[in-house]
Amino acid sequence: MVKLPKWLRYLPVLKNPLVSAAVICAVVVYAGVVSVQSRNPFASLFSDNEICLLVGTVVSNPAKTSAFNGSYRTDIAVEKIVAKSGATSSAGGVASVFFPSAVVESLYPGKLYTVAKRQGGILIETGAHLSLSVRGGYSEHEFVVTSATELGWGSGFFSRVRYFRALCRLQFKRLLYSWGKAGGLLLALLSGSREYTEGIVSDSFRNAGLSHILALSGMHLSLFSGLALFLGKKAASRTIADGLQLGAILFFVWFAGISPSLFRAMLCSLILFGSSLLRMNRPTGLSVLSASFLLHLMLFPGHLQSAAFMLSYGALAGILLIGVPVRRLFSRRFLPKLTSALSDSAGAQMFTAPITLRLFGKLMPVGIFASVVVSPLVVFFLYAGLLGIMLCLMLPFLSPAIGAILNWFYELIKSMTVFFAGFPALTV
Repeated sequence: MVKLPKWLRYLPVLKNPLVSAAVICAVVVYAGVVSVQSRNPFASLFSDNEICLLVGTVVSNPAKTSAFNGSYRTDIAVEKIVAKSGATSSAGGVASVFFPSAVVESLYPGKLYTVAKRQGGILIETGAHLSLSVRGGYSEHEFVVTSATELGWGSGFFSRVRYFRALCRLQFKRLLYSWGKAGGLLLALLSGSREYTEGIVSDSFRNAGLSHILALSGMHLSLFSGLALFLGKKAASRTIADGLQLGAILFFVWFAGISPSLFRAMLCSLILFGSSLLRMNRPTGLSVLSASFLLHLMLFPGHLQSAAFMLSYGALAGILLIGVPVRRLFSRRFLPKLTSALSDSAGAQMFTAPITLRLFGKLMPVGIFASVVVSPLVVFFLYAGLLGIMLCLMLPFLSPAIGAILNWFYELIKSMTVFFAGFPALTV
């Protein structure tokens, strides 16, 4: 029998089958042993350069990019294509398309391309059925939209739900737009839409090592679920409170849309909720994270190569593997809450450092301390924003006063992120 070194016997990977499976899958995928592709790869009879028209349904939220003069990227489930020769064919899978700002922002409040009185605009949201004139993009199965025509939203129940969601997201933008810069940041934190976020704020969050705060993730999900659980306990029994918490989780993901980091947070929450519902022993953090990783790999394999996926799982793994032991070591000697925040931040930063260096070529050590200062401010800002939204829905005349208060907190957050962004980064 081969005896393992003593230090290997204490590695979680050798003691927990879930963790072992997750680590093996991660090594196999990221070492390039196997290639992982989307479950719905785009396929057609014609090459990308031959295609001039796509017909399909939007399956992701439009995201602002710097490509093609500030276009919006989204995914389309393609059902039909037309070639330059005039030949028509069915097609399948998902293609990436880049919409001009003039198309996507036609209904957005305060934008340069906003259509007067909302006439002639196209609502680009998940569920929209579109006909798109296109040309090839930079990469395979990418297309640049030259013109778009809306074909409707369908008449079924789910089609109506998707249309209702699209309208809610549009009205949400219009409400928060009235709060100026604070509304732009709140919109990014609650729905993932960053088109109203100040450029200096986005850059400062990134340069201060705080990009995870703007990315929808477990922090945002826990705020909603925790608030629902608190209200449920006050108003009803624990069972109803648990049901409200689950409903809040699903509603937030439905409204904000599925992103790699947010889907990871939802899977972890659902696993914990299921174990509680079945009266099982509470699983360890690594077990939950590993089970989430394996499920995520099966459901959305295309996410594995995205920066958000790697940083989200890496950060939580760092908190569990590095942050927790450090917190236990120092919590009795220093302020417990401060030690907890610093150890979690340090664990996440240390574990994701190789990923950050590989993807971005630089590392922001100041993020360890910046997160401890800025994260509580953002949490308070989120709670204040949610309270303000509810008050404005009931008493609209309070909107200007609430907007003024939120903008004061926004300037505080902005000044702190700009301050930490001024610290030097480590580059390779």
